[in-house]
Amino acid sequence: MIDITVKEVWAALTPSEKEDACLSFWEKSAFAQDLQPQVLRELAAALNLREAALKRLPVADKARYLRWKADGPVLRHVRDHILRSWMVIRKNALLVCFVEAQGLKHSGGIVADDVQPPDTETVKKAVRAIRDQFPPREVALYLGVMLASGGDLWAGLRDAIETEFPSLKTLLTPTPPA
Repeated sequence: MIDITVKEVWAALTPSEKEDACLSFWEKSAFAQDLQPQVLRELAAALNLREAALKRLPVADKARYLRWKADGPVLRHVRDHILRSWMVIRKNALLVCFVEAQGLKHSGGIVADDVQPPDTETVKKAVRAIRDQFPPREVALYLGVMLASGGDLWAGLRDAIETEFPSLKTLLTPTPPA
C-alpha cells in the first residue's frame, strides 16, 4: 500500500518550487489566510526580528525566509499548509480537473463542505483524467499532497493511485540539495 508524508512531498520539491510554494502561502488562500498571523509571529521569532519589521518586508523576502525555516525543524509544521496553498493558487487547473472528473460541487477546485466521499471507481476516473492531461511530476506532487493531507473525502485515493498512477513514489524522489 502506498503511503506518502508531507515531509516526502516537501523533499521532492526543487528549491525554486519550495520558494514558489512559500510565496503562494503569503498570497490570498483559504488554506493559509487564518494561519498567516501565527506563522508571521513564529517566523519573526526564529529570525530574531520584530514582527512589525517582518510584516513590512516584500512578500518575496517573507517567502524566502519561510522556505529557509520550513526546510528545517522550526516551521516544518507549516509545510502542509504551504503545499496546499501552492496547489490551490499555482496548480488550480489540475485541482479543477480532478474534482470535475468526479462530478463534485466545488468553487475553484475547492470542494464544498457538504460533498459526499466519491467511490473508488470515481476517484480512479479522476486520477486518469489528470494523469492524461498534466505532466506526470505535477500529478505526482498533487496526489502526494492529497495523500499526505489525508481526510475522509478521499478514502479511495490510495487504491486509485496504485491502479492508475503507480509511478507516484518514483516521481517523488527527493531532489538534490541546492
